[in-house]
Amino acid sequence: MSTTLYVRLPHRPHDQPQPWHFGSLPFALVRAAATGRGRRQGAQAAPQLLREGHAPIAELPAAERLVLIMAASDVLLTPATVPPLAPARLKLALPNLVEDVLAADAQLSHIAVGPALDAPVAKAAAGARKRLLMVADRAWLRAVMDAFAGHRHRRRHVLPAQLCLPLPAPLPQDEDDAESDAAAPMAALALEAATLTSASPLFEAEGAPAVPAPAPASRFWQLTVRSGEHAGYGLLLGDDALGAWQALAPAGDWYAAPEALAQAAPPGARALGWPVWIAGAQASLLDPTLDLAQFEFAQGRADRWNLLAWRLPLALAAGLLLVQLAGMNAQWLMLGQEEKRLLAGQEQALRSAFPQIPVVIDPPLQMRRQVDQLRLASGRSTPDDFLPLADRFGQAARQLAPDALLALEYRGRTLFATLKPGTNTEALRSAARQSGLAMEPDDSQPDAARGNAPAGTRWSIKPSL
Repeated sequence: MSTTLYVRLPHRPHDQPQPWHFGSLPFALVRAAATGRGRRQGAQAAPQLLREGHAPIAELPAAERLVLIMAASDVLLTPATVPPLAPARLKLALPNLVEDVLAADAQLSHIAVGPALDAPVAKAAAGARKRLLMVADRAWLRAVMDAFAGHRHRRRHVLPAQLCLPLPAPLPQDEDDAESDAAAPMAALALEAATLTSASPLFEAEGAPAVPAPAPASRFWQLTVRSGEHAGYGLLLGDDALGAWQALAPAGDWYAAPEALAQAAPPGARALGWPVWIAGAQASLLDPTLDLAQFEFAQGRADRWNLLAWRLPLALAAGLLLVQLAGMNAQWLMLGQEEKRLLAGQEQALRSAFPQIPVVIDPPLQMRRQVDQLRLASGRSTPDDFLPLADRFGQAARQLAPDALLALEYRGRTLFATLKPGTNTEALRSAARQSGLAMEPDDSQPDAARGNAPAGTRWSIKPSL
């Protein structure tokens, strides 16, 4: 189950200086059950109206999706040929495309790019296309976004009110019209009262007392017209102007608020309420390009982040992390106990064999030294003595040339061999490895005692472990 909060914005006041102050706004909280076959089908599910009324922005209920319906008189819908440019360059080029249809400075307007109005072309021949442009005052849209910055929602949309009226079915033309068999488009018209009194939250300064206007002198009517799938406009008319305009109004379905039904609506007008706006807004939400929140007003990834939706995966990840940490610490404790047991066993074996050792620091090293001392005392040589090393090296170097060995030196229980340059050392190292010796290049600095040593490659030879 998902919830959507619909909020209707008042028309932008032209006689009030900034900053604008918002009062109570009409809202409707709707819950729709997703069908489980995708977002588009879920948006078409029959909504359930949970709450409706008027409330300040700070008191509006939280919802997963926020839909702001901007007054039709504040959004200009116009077609234009849009070149295929990157978003950054397209934003700079859009004011030039609408400056001829605007009375104000196009640089001060926010221009959103709507759907394509011409037939689709092949990708190979893709170029400039005729698209719907939606123009609104940038300062007004910025004030709206800032006002709703603290509201709790996951997704945010801004729709023109003229595109939130349900478009009626087309009316067939007369049979006498032989030139075309197409259907004549029908319009949707909505009429509401707009009074210039304290009832309008944006026609008063913050903290100033409400001053009611004279009864019929301040009466205005807010008219919203949808003349096509991607066409429409809004007007703010007085009583006299409304009567004259109704004589020229296009054919279509009329909707009127309760006050307009009793005073100014034509016969046959239907009641205008939240079900009408919600039905039209749901149809517009199926096309993401009809959203006014584009470019700098687009919702970023951080705005769409919802911690509640990720609470189960995050809890699972945290649980796995805790289990991993507990397992690692348990394994570390087990290995620590095993290390202590092995060290105790080595120390016990050393003291059992050599009880005269006063202090045990490194049992394996001390055991090796004690065994070497016993071997020397018995007249037996150790593997790293000169004779065993020289004997094994002699066996490994049987294939060397007679003049290949330049010098042989024993120092620090290591045998050093100096070989003639060009000697096949790879074969010699392989033979030494088979004899149980480790033969490595000697990179130590030469000392003064080797000042007259012959030039050649020097190798260190030790028993392999």
